[in-house]
Amino acid sequence: MPSSAPKRACDQCHTLKEKCRRLSPAAPCERCDRLNHNCQTTRNIAKTGRKPRMARKLSYNLPASNLNADPHSPTPVSTLSQDTPYAHFYFSLNDGLGNNTALFPDLDQWEIHFVNLMKDIVAPSPLDKYLIGPSFHETHHRSFVQNLLQPTPTLKHATVACAAVLLGDKYAQYNKASVEIGHRRAALAVSGLRSLQISQDQDLITAVRIGIAMVTFAMHVAHGQSFLISRYTLSLVKPMYSRLLTMDSGTMDFLMCLVSTETLDCLLKSEIPTIRIGEDDRNNVVDRYIGLSSSLFAHLYDICEVASILRHTDGRMDIKITKQLKTIQDRLDQWQPSPPPDFLEQFSQDEVVRMLAQTEVLRLAALLIIHRLKHPFGQYDEKALLLSRAITAEFDMVLQVTGRSIPCTALAYMVASFEITSAEEQSAIITKSDEMVTFSLQSQVRVKNIMYSVWNARSFGDQIHWFDLGDYIGKAETK
Repeated sequence: MPSSAPKRACDQCHTLKEKCRRLSPAAPCERCDRLNHNCQTTRNIAKTGRKPRMARKLSYNLPASNLNADPHSPTPVSTLSQDTPYAHFYFSLNDGLGNNTALFPDLDQWEIHFVNLMKDIVAPSPLDKYLIGPSFHETHHRSFVQNLLQPTPTLKHATVACAAVLLGDKYAQYNKASVEIGHRRAALAVSGLRSLQISQDQDLITAVRIGIAMVTFAMHVAHGQSFLISRYTLSLVKPMYSRLLTMDSGTMDFLMCLVSTETLDCLLKSEIPTIRIGEDDRNNVVDRYIGLSSSLFAHLYDICEVASILRHTDGRMDIKITKQLKTIQDRLDQWQPSPPPDFLEQFSQDEVVRMLAQTEVLRLAALLIIHRLKHPFGQYDEKALLLSRAITAEFDMVLQVTGRSIPCTALAYMVASFEITSAEEQSAIITKSDEMVTFSLQSQVRVKNIMYSVWNARSFGDQIHWFDLGDYIGKAETK
């Protein structure tokens, strides 16, 4: 009869908050065995009791880097003395993650600097702006560092590219170097992604992680093609989607980030997304990016499907299409989030407010898109304006209550803005947009350009349906 399982979870399962199952204390757990991980329990035994929320940090420490140091000094690290200018920078850097030559044999000084800055586990961080709340800070940073520790060169290239543009977006002094490094490493990562073959679970996880890093990179550079990257990655893993559903929640969070990136673009372009997330695929789950909104993406997929048909049939609204839209609308009217039982205890008040508002603005935006699939802009505007005002009211409330906007809702902000025709109100929307859309500077530019393109199209008085918008937006993005 097998021995009873040890009371302490292994380090990997503990990090990911997964159940750690093994047949005997000496055997690796089921998860580590399946993913070919080194199953060990080396962390210190934590003190009993709940840590204060703001005091929670990772259970390991890595040396900090000097933000103001100059990584372009030509002096070799080995010849530095304590009296050398910037020596404090090089000595601290020499102990850092990026200086491990076994892991990173080909990093230049800028890349070493960026890697060592990004691995510092101190909030706030450039990574945190994508998260629905600070409760995911530790897990998310662990994922970033683990990407760098994996043996897969393509994943390292993607993560270094991601680190470079994140820091370039946040700190002006890094912008030029970050773009150069980012493009160089991203080219290697994309090449590796294209040649990746999915034959086992670890390949599946690697593909999703590379895709996330590349989408992050793409959304921080001009003409980054985040839509194409997310679509390619999802096409690669789609045959094994059912397998992904059995993996840890962190991997599914990454997949949902790719799904949301592609789906929200498909809504603008009236195209069909690659993967349809089932309504029950992620019940009672809180996603680090889209909170409680996962099941809404089934309905967003269905809207995209109808919009694509209308786009290719010049808007022919037959009985079948009318019934489909009515069914989707009824489901959205009845839809409610399905939080886990301990939701209110697990998350802070600000996080709860932000998550519930996120579900509401996405739901309302979906209803507004359905309305505009039925009626062109300029007709039945009263209902459209009511939905638009309700969306912007949610944004304003969250910003006022939490001091932060709602992640992954740029589309909802744009959908609401398309209904505004007053030049004064449009100007106010543009002014406020940088507070509402915080993913990256390039994302802010793109959102403004899309809003301007739709407003300009409406100002000419043409009859524009929702499924026409892709043409106007496409022209704006190729200028």
